[in-house]
Amino acid sequence: MLISKINTLSYNEYRDKVLQLAAHGQTSGEQTEEHIQATLINAQRMKRIDHQCELLPQLAEMASLVSEKHTWFVITEAWCGDSAQNTPVLAKIANASPNLEIRLLFRDEHPEIMNEFLSNGKRAIPKLICVHDASQKVIGTWGPRPALIQDRVTEYKLLNPTGTKDEFNKNLHLWYARDKTQSLQEEFLSLFSEWGLLKETNVNR
Repeated sequence: MLISKINTLSYNEYRDKVLQLAAHGQTSGEQTEEHIQATLINAQRMKRIDHQCELLPQLAEMASLVSEKHTWFVITEAWCGDSAQNTPVLAKIANASPNLEIRLLFRDEHPEIMNEFLSNGKRAIPKLICVHDASQKVIGTWGPRPALIQDRVTEYKLLNPTGTKDEFNKNLHLWYARDKTQSLQEEFLSLFSEWGLLKETNVNR
């Protein structure tokens, strides 16, 4: 199944959907109280990051040099804290390029797609799939969180094997707050080259 053939949302449509769900005490996917409360928090996170995040000048320049049309499909859910932290930044990166489009889809509505793009055998989100429009080939994936923060998550779990989910989430979002989107942006400075997205030019890296 080609991912480009399924119904997807623009970032603005997705963000508005999350805000609407939060306003009505709902969420995407399974309607648990935990997910509903997470969606309320994520709606505020997304609005804050949309307002505060500024792209690194070098990253904005790289985005402007993408040579051919590509689509970034992002698998997500309204209740996912990592999605709320990262998806607004991914949208800003894509919007800095005339040749990048970002489209979002809900994980639980598309299990067949999610199962093709597992992370270490898990249905972790957000998951970005970069597709070359002309050939419809997948040329790279990213997710569910920046490598630096993932390393801290791994270390935390090793040092706190009996830690609660609330403690973990508190630390996770504290890391994001301190990081201020820098790890994600710096990671994409490398991914643009690794995925072969750039025109032949002398870009200072």
